[in-house]
Amino acid sequence: MKPVRVLAAFGALCFAYLAVIPGALVGATVQPACAGSDCNYSTPVMVYLVIAFAAIALALAAAALSMAMFAVSPSARNAGLIATTLKASALLTGVVLLSELALPDPVAVLVIVAVCVPIGLVGAARRASRVRPPGAGTRRAPG
Repeated sequence: MKPVRVLAAFGALCFAYLAVIPGALVGATVQPACAGSDCNYSTPVMVYLVIAFAAIALALAAAALSMAMFAVSPSARNAGLIATTLKASALLTGVVLLSELALPDPVAVLVIVAVCVPIGLVGAARRASRVRPPGAGTRRAPG
């Protein structure tokens, strides 16, 4: 077995395990272990968190499945699925972590977004402005 396939199989196991964590958080959000008014979220917030954690669990499970498919049958299509599912799980995880921070401290989230969004926009503009020389990426016959 090739090392890339072994790495994909190991990644599938790791992401399957990671998918269990937000799945367990769904249950913890619905039935918190602590008691009192400090532990309970309002109903709309609880519904949002349950949906968000379930979406993360599904995205991580999809990443695990795509890695397992690549380990069994490596192809460009399966590699593309890995990239897509990893992007989705990273995006969902980032959104949920930011919203978890926003629940107790919304000012910190505003500062983080105010700093990070311009940096991301500048980076995207720099990537888009790179000019490739004429003929770059074309194959030429030798000689």
